[in-house]
Amino acid sequence: GTLLALLPLAAAQGPEPAPLWPYSETTARAFATLTQASYCDEGADRQALLEWECPECREAGFELDPSTTRFVERQEIWQPNSTFAMISRLRLTEPKALMSDDGCVVSVRGSETLTNWIRDLQFWRDPVAFEWCDGCFVEDGFYTVTKSLMVRLVPGLQEIGCVPEQELSKAGPGATSSLYFTGHSLGAAVSTLAMCLLQVLGFRVKLSHIFESPRVGNHVFASVFDQEFTRKIPVFRMTYNKDPVPHLPPKRFGFRHVNYEVHYDKHGGYTICPEAEDRRCADRYPLLGFMTHGSDHCTNPLGTRGSICYCPWVDPPKVQQELLV
Repeated sequence: GTLLALLPLAAAQGPEPAPLWPYSETTARAFATLTQASYCDEGADRQALLEWECPECREAGFELDPSTTRFVERQEIWQPNSTFAMISRLRLTEPKALMSDDGCVVSVRGSETLTNWIRDLQFWRDPVAFEWCDGCFVEDGFYTVTKSLMVRLVPGLQEIGCVPEQELSKAGPGATSSLYFTGHSLGAAVSTLAMCLLQVLGFRVKLSHIFESPRVGNHVFASVFDQEFTRKIPVFRMTYNKDPVPHLPPKRFGFRHVNYEVHYDKHGGYTICPEAEDRRCADRYPLLGFMTHGSDHCTNPLGTRGSICYCPWVDPPKVQQELLV
């Protein structure tokens, strides 16, 4: 299809100093809540999401239009839970430097359980070529899920008035090409790849926060992503304490993280690392110690009730034997 035939967008260039984007905890907390909203995917919580206005978003200077909230789903035969994303129109109420445009938010849910997800990742397939840029390779499973989601994500965005820039003139009043991304774990990985594919189609990615993302691609992909996104717009990759997922797939398999990491410790303090794989952030911890800290994957001081794996109005269980990813 069209997405598989994309011409290379850019080539990796030499390293340049990363810009020092200002970081706002208030805005990050709003994006964390939007990430949690992607877990409101069943029953009464799903219905309530259609009327949810995101109080944390208002505190950060923007608001959702619940009448535009849509669900984008794709059922996979090999995946017990369908891929799920929430999309909605976003309107600025107090324009700020890092959020200068109205647009659409895309929040992609993680899936399954931490133990099952890590077990599956023990059998990583070889990375596959990612046509977005020359020499880019990404994890096969993440790319498969992303392509599956894109089939319905683009029409869903068009339905609520979010279209490629070249189509704005014929899309009617109020249309926008600006997108704000968020997602947790697998959802963060899918968000990272979707940013690339949607940017090629003519959408314009704006300020984004992705939470507890695994490594998505090789060093060429990470370099070009930084060139095309994080050196032009703030894309914050959020990590917490000793969560094992950001350390997978391992670097020895050729995977590298994209910038721009904001790492929270268990006391709620944070460190901003403008360069990927920075030992001042999540890489400060020894690899062998991570697998005993599975609870750190859902724990997050920015999430409502201290967790990011549950609907914003749902109390997480005190003991989590199986953690959502």
